[in-house]
Amino acid sequence: MFKLHKSFFPSTEGFMPYVGLFNIIIPLLFILQETIGKMFLGLFLLITLLILYRQAYWSPQQVLYILPVKFLITLLFAFLYHPMYLYLVFIFVYHLTNLPQKWMYIFSGSFIISSLVVIFTADIAAPFYLLFLPPLFGGSFMPFIMKASLRYKEMSEELALALHQLEKKNQELVTLEESKKKMLADLSHDLKTPMTTIQGYSKVLVDGLASNPHQEKKYLQYIHDKSIRVTSLIDELFMFAKLDTPDLQVHKEKSDLCEFIREVIVEYYHLIEEKNMQLIVDIPKTNIDYSFDKRLFYRALSNLLENAIKYNPEGTTVFIRLRKRTDSMMIEVADNGVHISDELASAIFEPFVRGDKSRKEDDGSGLGLSISRKIVELHSGSIEIDTNPPNWSKRFTIELPQAVNLS
Repeated sequence: MFKLHKSFFPSTEGFMPYVGLFNIIIPLLFILQETIGKMFLGLFLLITLLILYRQAYWSPQQVLYILPVKFLITLLFAFLYHPMYLYLVFIFVYHLTNLPQKWMYIFSGSFIISSLVVIFTADIAAPFYLLFLPPLFGGSFMPFIMKASLRYKEMSEELALALHQLEKKNQELVTLEESKKKMLADLSHDLKTPMTTIQGYSKVLVDGLASNPHQEKKYLQYIHDKSIRVTSLIDELFMFAKLDTPDLQVHKEKSDLCEFIREVIVEYYHLIEEKNMQLIVDIPKTNIDYSFDKRLFYRALSNLLENAIKYNPEGTTVFIRLRKRTDSMMIEVADNGVHISDELASAIFEPFVRGDKSRKEDDGSGLGLSISRKIVELHSGSIEIDTNPPNWSKRFTIELPQAVNLS
């Protein structure tokens, strides 16, 4: 006889899969009390149910095909042994929540109709019908309640995620606005200084206050130099703004990266000689074909070379190397000149940050490294600075993704 049916406890959605398996132990104990034929059939059905139970967790996409078999096994137990085996539905009721709404209605409706047929055809006293309310509820209404609860939880998590993203975006907008204000202040300062000089000297010339032709020429030279400074700053600012536009066209073409770097170095060789600097170049002799925008990449690399020449004293050694790695290309520009602090290095690629952290006249725009970073990122690469590399005072490294062919 089937005894202690109250030992069938439902497994809830919060339990781990292994806890649900515990509910199979009680039916197993009662099956072992059956006759040999029924015992072997029951063991076979339980093992099948166990395998399907675990398979539903391993392969959730197969739940639609697994659930009908599990429902059928539960009904077979209830029909062949005792209606109390309907409590087996609590083992896998959670799997119903993984189904589309239409299939939930089909399975739940089929289960409750089949269960009622089994219950009322069995020889059970009327008061004991109340014992079957839990499994009927578990197989019919509980899956919908659980699904609604899970959906509410998902919506809460999605809302929390959306709120977090909104806060993050708002913080980014605040940071961007502050950055724009700082850029405008720095730009105003950088433009005002040379323009004030131009206005002052031009006023002297207009009023005829220059004492002699030599002084006039000197003032004109000042005006010329400052106008070049303003033009250079406007050009850098235009390039910086242009690189941020979404419709910027990057014209990549495959070319020998080694020869391209040599050509850039040649253009700056006379400046290196003028400052009595030493140049060490380590570039492979074989061709390395790489797809890049020559015009933009020239700007990125030339900015690094110009800084190495302009902001280091005479006699400094400048080192340039190109390396091919397994998954990337590395371009290094290092020198043993002026050291850069870690504090400054953390912001060196931001707009209007200069090597001396001051706003004094140094003929630099403070945009060069920002432009270099933007150009490198347009090539899906990255650029960073090392303030304590072996044998050098600082080293800039450009890393480009591997998409090359050696020839």
